[in-house]
Amino acid sequence: MTIHPDRTAVSEGFSGESVHLRAISRGEFGRVLANDRRREVLRYLLASDEPITVQRLVGWLADTEDETTALTTIHELRQRVHVALCRTHLPLLERYGIVEYDRERGLVSPAANLSEFESLLEDVDLERPW
Repeated sequence: MTIHPDRTAVSEGFSGESVHLRAISRGEFGRVLANDRRREVLRYLLASDEPITVQRLVGWLADTEDETTALTTIHELRQRVHVALCRTHLPLLERYGIVEYDRERGLVSPAANLSEFESLLEDVDLERPW
């Protein structure tokens, strides 16, 4: 795959306004794919191909991680996942034009650059230099 950092694409956001997206560099691909939660969000969106609620995404990720212990409840895990998604992961994915994150309605949907990650997610190798 050839990545051209000087190219831009135009997509329509939730508000109907045009959003200019730039191509994603090799380093940015690595940054996005370096986190388990971000990879799982991308896989989930690619599988659903329609907007999903943040609440549904949080529940699915928490169930996938299933790190509950005697000291950590599922409620606490879901809270941590929610905070991480809303403060870190979804804004980063939105900044790169991979998802559209509607904070007011609590919806996440695929954006123009999501399809660029489909083939990469199939063979993610954490040892691979980006």
